[in-house]
Amino acid sequence: MPEKPIGVSARQIKILSEPSRLRILSMLFEQENSISGLAKALGLTPATVHHHIKVLRRARLIRHTRTELRGNVVEKYYAMPAKGIDSSQVWLELKDADKVAYRLAILGMLKGMINEAMMTVQAHGTVEWEVGRLHFYRIPYRRDAIQQVEEILEDARDKLARLEAKHGAEAQPGERVTVVITTLP
Repeated sequence: MPEKPIGVSARQIKILSEPSRLRILSMLFEQENSISGLAKALGLTPATVHHHIKVLRRARLIRHTRTELRGNVVEKYYAMPAKGIDSSQVWLELKDADKVAYRLAILGMLKGMINEAMMTVQAHGTVEWEVGRLHFYRIPYRRDAIQQVEEILEDARDKLARLEAKHGAEAQPGERVTVVITTLP
């Protein structure tokens, strides 16, 4: 039986208006991790990650799961307690500035994931996550090439819209996928 979506507060949405916190949350969505593990994966200092973890814990968006002793270092592990979070309840209550900050944070997180994926693609030829995959194509920059890419993207948008119209009503909550189509310089 699918979990009932958990509501969030306007304060929690504001807390997530920071790309690093969103990236931490997305990593903890997949599996528990420690501050040092998160810091290494995100390229941040442990002190910075500790600060974000503290904010996320106070907002009850993550929880401490266990403590591990490695030599003389204590590693605390954290996880996301709920996966089905529904922020739509409070969206209309947010001020425009908070909505903009949240959207910018999402875009910042996506950009970080794309940058990380591009480095992986360059090193290994492809990248795939448990929660999705990224296809990466590098083309030379020319005005006519960009125009052709735009035509291809428009065709993809049309096909996805038809697919959504055909099957969208049949999908249950949580049975949808998100498709991100983008060009990056």
